[in-house]
Amino acid sequence: MKKKFSYLALLAIVLLLGFSGCSNSEDTEPVDNANPKSVFLKLGKSTVTPHSVSTPVSNGTDVVLQSGDLYFVNASGAILKHYTLTSSTTSATNINMTEAHNGASITNLPGNTEMVYVIGNTSGLPTSGNISTVQEVALQVESQDDIEDVNLYGSGLLVDPVSPATAYTCEVDLKPTVARIELTDITSNGVITDFKVDGIFIDNYFSQALVKGSVTGTDFVENGAVAAAFNDETSEYPAGLKPAIYDFYDPALSASTKVAKPAGTGTVWAYNLFASSTGSAVPRIIIRLSDIVTSDGSIYTAPQFITVKGFKAVSGGASLTSIESGKIYKIAAGALTFNDTDLSPIPNLSLIDIEVTVNLVSWTVVGVTPEL
Repeated sequence: MKKKFSYLALLAIVLLLGFSGCSNSEDTEPVDNANPKSVFLKLGKSTVTPHSVSTPVSNGTDVVLQSGDLYFVNASGAILKHYTLTSSTTSATNINMTEAHNGASITNLPGNTEMVYVIGNTSGLPTSGNISTVQEVALQVESQDDIEDVNLYGSGLLVDPVSPATAYTCEVDLKPTVARIELTDITSNGVITDFKVDGIFIDNYFSQALVKGSVTGTDFVENGAVAAAFNDETSEYPAGLKPAIYDFYDPALSASTKVAKPAGTGTVWAYNLFASSTGSAVPRIIIRLSDIVTSDGSIYTAPQFITVKGFKAVSGGASLTSIESGKIYKIAAGALTFNDTDLSPIPNLSLIDIEVTVNLVSWTVVGVTPEL
C-alpha cells in the first residue's frame, strides 16, 4: 500500500539551497553559477482523513501527494537533475517522502540551477531534456477520477540569499489542475411524486489537459441535443469514462420520498474536471430520468432529461462564468430541485440554473445552486 501524505497548499514545498562560502556584506548575493550547490528539501505536511471519490470534500482539505517528480532546471529550462518522490528508500534518484518531510539533504546540485518544478501523482513523465516536454504531457480526464490521485503542479524561482545567510530559497505551491463538481441529491417538486435516475452525465468538458494545467478549445467536448448520446457505453460516453464523467444505473436508481441520492451514508456524485487556474467554461450536468409519476396523471415517456446549464453562487446569487482548478463546486442537499417544466425528452434544451457553494489549495468549496 502506498503511504499517503497531504500537503499544505501555500507551503507545499520549501527548498533551501546552500552554497560554499558567503559574503559579509548586507547586499543580496547573485546566484553562484560556478560552484555546485547543496539542497535541503523539506515538505510541509498536515494530516487529513482519507476519502473516496464519492465522499464530499470539506473546505480547506489539503491536497494529497502520493508520489511525485522533482526537477531542477537552468534558465533555459534544461533539466539538470531529476528525483522521484516516493515511499521507497532514498537513493541517488529517489527521495523518501518521510525523510523529505523531516528534511533531506541533496548535494552537488549543478551551480546554474535556476528553478524548481514539482509534479505530483502523475507517472511516466520524462526525466531529461527540457522541462517543456514535461509540462506538455497530455492527461486524459478519466485519469483524474480519484480525488487523492489528481495531477498536482507547481514551480518556483530560486531567491538569492541575503548576507550573512548561506542558503537560497524556493517555495513551490503544489496545486491540483482540476476542479471538482459535487452533487448531493436530486429532488422533485410540484406534480412529480416519483422518478428514477438512469444516469448522470457531464457535458461541455475538456477531455484532456496538459500537465502544467493548460486546456485548449480543441479538447472541449459538447455532445449536443441528441438523446441517444446520453446512455450507457455510447460512443460519446464509453465505458472508460465511467465514473469519471458519468454514472449509469441498471436497474435505475429509485427516488425515495421525491429525493434520489447515491448509495451510502454521506456520499455525493462527484466529478473531477480539467480547468485552468484563471477559469474555464462551466460544464453542464445532464440527468436522465425514467418512470416519472405525477399527481395529476400527466404521462412522461422515458427517457426525460434535466439539463443543468450553469451555477449560481450561494453567496450573492451571481451566475458563475467559469470554474477554476483547485475549487470544489458543491451542490448542497435540496439545491437541485426540479418540476415538470424542467423536463425535456431531448437533453441540452430545457435548461436550469442551480446554486453552488464554492468553498483552494487547500481545496476551496464553492456553494452553488443549479441553473435549470
